[in-house]
Amino acid sequence: MTPALKRIVEDAYRVFATYQPAAPMLATCHCNVCMTEDTDRHLIETPLREIPSRLLAEYTSSAHDWDDGPVAREMRYFLPRYFELIADHDPPDNLGLDICLRRLGRAGWRAKWPSEEQRVIDHFFDAFLVASLSRLDLVQWPVGWRLELDMADVLTLIVTADGDLDRVLAVWDGAADPAAAIHMAALRGEVYGTRLHSEYLADHEAAADKIGAFVMRPEVDRRIEMAFFTVVDSRLQQILSDAMAR
Repeated sequence: MTPALKRIVEDAYRVFATYQPAAPMLATCHCNVCMTEDTDRHLIETPLREIPSRLLAEYTSSAHDWDDGPVAREMRYFLPRYFELIADHDPPDNLGLDICLRRLGRAGWRAKWPSEEQRVIDHFFDAFLVASLSRLDLVQWPVGWRLELDMADVLTLIVTADGDLDRVLAVWDGAADPAAAIHMAALRGEVYGTRLHSEYLADHEAAADKIGAFVMRPEVDRRIEMAFFTVVDSRLQQILSDAMAR
């Protein structure tokens, strides 16, 4: 976790400290494929900072309903731990990072929650995006080397949580190259026409179009070209070169 993310996570624990889950049971589904009552109790009894990702993932998958009262307070209780686990690259969702914070998309938090809570959420997304850009680990696919972290996942997380897409794209635009340009180049491989392809953005077509347009801009061509001559890893150079051909 970067120092900036650590500061924001600690701030989130402070800002959301007044919220508590509604004992004795959470507002979750207890059907045969969702959370058991024992798991529910375990979540309530485990200190917030000690909740493991797999346990919180049970809540992510089983908390379906929403209201602006007890459910919203319950979600805000868990939110700092969500941030901490996401920042540690251990998202509490059996489906992965993409829609880990999807319940925020139903919360209307930007209009309904106090300004200090809104600020913390926005700052977390800013810092998480910057931290993600610094990750240039590579994995080998049959078609060649690819970045291990897919920025489409990061942006999908933010969009489906009702984050400010314009804001985080501006943060990315202002981030340092070559890392920022390398991730732009990699994301071009997921743009079809002018739209970012993501199964989770089917209901967010405007956002998918905006992301696609962002990485396909002519000024990004120049950043990718300049980045090519500053990196020495031939695998990263290939990612940059492939993006210029699109």
